Amino acid sequence: MALQLNLDRFGNNPIVVVKVGPKKIRFDVHKRQLCDLSPFFQAAFNGDFQENSGTIHLVEDDVQAFEHFVRWVYERRIDISLAIPSEMSSKDDKDDLLMARMRQMFDLYILADKYDVPILKDAIMVTLFDAVKEGTDEALHCLRIPTFGDIQHIYANSAQRSTLQKFVTACMTWFVDVKWYTKESGSDWLRENPEIAADLAIGFARRLRGRRSPFSPERDASAFLETVN
Repeated sequence: MALQLNLDRFGNNPIVVVKVGPKKIRFDVHKRQLCDLSPFFQAAFNGDFQENSGTIHLVEDDVQAFEHFVRWVYERRIDISLAIPSEMSSKDDKDDLLMARMRQMFDLYILADKYDVPILKDAIMVTLFDAVKEGTDEALHCLRIPTFGDIQHIYANSAQRSTLQKFVTACMTWFVDVKWYTKESGSDWLRENPEIAADLAIGFARRLRGRRSPFSPERDASAFLETVN
């Protein structure tokens, strides 16, 4: 896949080919940029299981997430905006757009988690945290309360006790009306997802003991980062 990136500054750094998804969408990426960031790519292109002379196929990965990843590799910025376009008037359209972009952020985190790129995971967590704390009133519901499906997706595809799991659990602990948990739909969902329920129970226990919200005005994103100095 062709990305509009300025690659001239990388000189003689060799190019490797990463094919993504069942359709084998092709990305040409400088080898050093991948290998310096990720132990997986270091092993894939320099280790004993090197495939096919500088080409690997990541059949299970999401193409859009990998495109965002490659752009971040080169530009060190996350090109997924959680701001609502000013020209958009329909609340339903705004909600759909925000939820779609949140899922892109979640999928990018899952990719970074899979390939062990903690600085990207931290950048994603700072972006999510700032959006939750500083978003406009009309956006906060979507930003603060992930859907059941999104939470299940995160738990199924990221490492146990990942910072993203901690983040969505904290959102559920601090932003969901407690009455929801007494409703049949809520209790049924918790019974069907015992790992999530256990993390929520721990979160509520800490809240009842008087622990401050990780989203209170004086707090920063450090509770959700892996590489805090």
